[in-house]
Amino acid sequence: MSRMVSVRTEELTGPALDWAINAIEGDQQPGTGQLQLFALPDAEQLITKYGVWVDVGQRNPWLADMTNDLFNRETGETRTTAVFRAVVFATRGATVKVPAELFQQ
Repeated sequence: MSRMVSVRTEELTGPALDWAINAIEGDQQPGTGQLQLFALPDAEQLITKYGVWVDVGQRNPWLADMTNDLFNRETGETRTTAVFRAVVFATRGATVKVPAELFQQ
């Protein structure tokens, strides 16, 4: 098993963010290197399923929230990133563990 690292949800991007969403939405959690075998949900599916609020931000390109708390809004460079982070934050918290090789600082 690969080494896991703790990452703040707001810092999740790329494969690490995809892995975290798959851990929530997938029937089973994919191992490192297996992510391509699982189909990721798209942002629209998650918005509908979880009732995610998402809108264009002023300081950040996109904001999303699933907790109905202004202080828990997640940002994203894209709409999908913001929605994915909001789902991860609401279901897993402000910090999540992901395989170290998927998270690049």
